[in-house]
Amino acid sequence: MVGCAGSGKTTLARSVAARLDARHIERDALGDDEAPGFAVLVAAAVEAAGRRWVFDGAPYNAEALVYPHADALVALDYPRRIVWRRVVARSLRLWLTRRGDGAHTSASPPWRWWEPTHPVRWAAQTHAARHEEIVALLTRPEVAHMQRFWFTSPRQAATWLTSLNR
Repeated sequence: MVGCAGSGKTTLARSVAARLDARHIERDALGDDEAPGFAVLVAAAVEAAGRRWVFDGAPYNAEALVYPHADALVALDYPRRIVWRRVVARSLRLWLTRRGDGAHTSASPPWRWWEPTHPVRWAAQTHAARHEEIVALLTRPEVAHMQRFWFTSPRQAATWLTSLNR
């Protein structure tokens, strides 16, 4: 499951995993993809999940450990306005409740949302790059063996989700 920050990867991945009785692996929960040992954490998570898993987030620096074992690639490539609304709503909910949601733990107040590592700023700065990355990823040879789903609206993803069978 790939897409821009705030696109709904984790929410959709949880739903897909539940529907398929599969294990949900949240990439963000594994830590910084540039940290030493990140690939080892990814390999361990995939190994522990067995044959049925949903990997939520691009496996940067661990693609060779994930892509060969995946049978589908789901890309959430939504317009900026949808991503912006989602990431702001999530950030507001986390700030108001002071409760994290999985790997999403930033309960920063709105006046700190433009700090370099906050998801609101990250989504704003990376949206266009993620779109280009998705376009390129869908044509890469290492994903040629997978079913590829490219959703440009939440409605498309929701329709696909309801079509899934165990």
